[in-house]
Amino acid sequence: MPTELAQMPIAWHQLRIPGPPPALRLSQVEQAAPSLEARFARRMIQRLDLSRDASAKPVDALAAEPGDRLALIDKASPHALFDLMLTEVSALSDEQAGKVDPSAVMPITGRVLWQTAANFQRFVNSPQVRRELGLMDSTRHPGWLQLALNCDPNTEDRESVQALKSFHLHLIYWQPSELGALAKADRFGDQHDPHLARQCLDPLSFIGPRLLNERLAHLEPELGALGAQLVPADAAATCAGQRAMGCLIQLPSWELLAAPAFERLIRQLHRQLAETATALLHAVTGSRLPPAPWQRHPLLPLRQITQNLEALDLSNLCRAELIALTQRLRDLTASEAQSLRAASASRRKHCMTLNQPCYSLGLSAMDAQGCSTMGADGPLLLSLQVKLFSGIGGAGLISLPGLPSVRVLRAQGQFSEADWQRRSDFQRHFAAYNTAALTAALQPQLTCGPIGRFEIDTGWTH
Repeated sequence: MPTELAQMPIAWHQLRIPGPPPALRLSQVEQAAPSLEARFARRMIQRLDLSRDASAKPVDALAAEPGDRLALIDKASPHALFDLMLTEVSALSDEQAGKVDPSAVMPITGRVLWQTAANFQRFVNSPQVRRELGLMDSTRHPGWLQLALNCDPNTEDRESVQALKSFHLHLIYWQPSELGALAKADRFGDQHDPHLARQCLDPLSFIGPRLLNERLAHLEPELGALGAQLVPADAAATCAGQRAMGCLIQLPSWELLAAPAFERLIRQLHRQLAETATALLHAVTGSRLPPAPWQRHPLLPLRQITQNLEALDLSNLCRAELIALTQRLRDLTASEAQSLRAASASRRKHCMTLNQPCYSLGLSAMDAQGCSTMGADGPLLLSLQVKLFSGIGGAGLISLPGLPSVRVLRAQGQFSEADWQRRSDFQRHFAAYNTAALTAALQPQLTCGPIGRFEIDTGWTH
């Protein structure tokens, strides 16, 4: 960790968001539902069906390969009063793997997801929407927007950044009133809970950005063609509150998210992250595949790890940091794994590594210097944070201007029925707005289903 870390501004206890009214809490039946459609039956706002490009494949192949289905979902445990989720929910056979990451869905599905993200940014910044839905307050503060996608397909035995093993995006808008408690921040050096520190500040928090900057350097010409740039890692600036956490890519405008080139960029980033994770797993353990549940691959001898890392195209500094990190890891024995099965979630997360690849991707209204661009069309930051222990995803651990590390505490009390009705109004208005924008841009491969009806006692119905 950087020597300046003790001074880094943090807010790990301040941002507290209530849960739903009692009638709309996630039930045990929903948690155990055999399909995503069944799990989300009371929370399904709208379905978006995506078909394969008929010009690209013969008719018999199209019949054998059904398309994807996205759904706008009212989250059971919100990160803000005004938020929702867009997730892949198509039914799968026993032989099919889940659609868990950007590589598992069709390009058109990724385009719909990212255009929905761009539409959400336009929606929450529309003066008319802000007036009609009460998004403004007397301070004229614009609030805050965060989009987050998490990827952890292989961790099934402990709490993970991707609890829902499906390709999905969080769309979150915090009102100014929700952010008021952040006026009083803390410093990292003032906190003394090692379990919380490991979850909010993963051991890869500062190694990761340097590693990814090196591994993504070959994409700089493609980024430049999009008007984007890879931001050099600067741990000192982050610790001073002047830069967000993660490997940062500055994008020129939110409109870029709606372009096919952005969907291709996300696929490239995912592929590079997955290849990097596999290479490091092999260098450290000798295996390229994830371990079985409740097991972790044993570490190779340090001399062999050092030799393996030397064979990778890494800087001396990055290699030295990775070696220092592996020296602090130890093997998970069978008896320890058995003990952790019955242990608390906090202990499991503290002791068991996440399987790889594991990362969070966030999009926020900041520039490379950490200044807010909220309300403008850009620039914005795409952040990539790789994870080794932290089970908090990109919707629950965010960066704000001047505050590199903010934890969102959910289920802190409950929203009133009146607030939840406001939430459903916001979601219904956004679904209609998004439908109009998507239909104009992406037909004929997209079919937007009807928008559901909301009742405070029963949730969303169709």
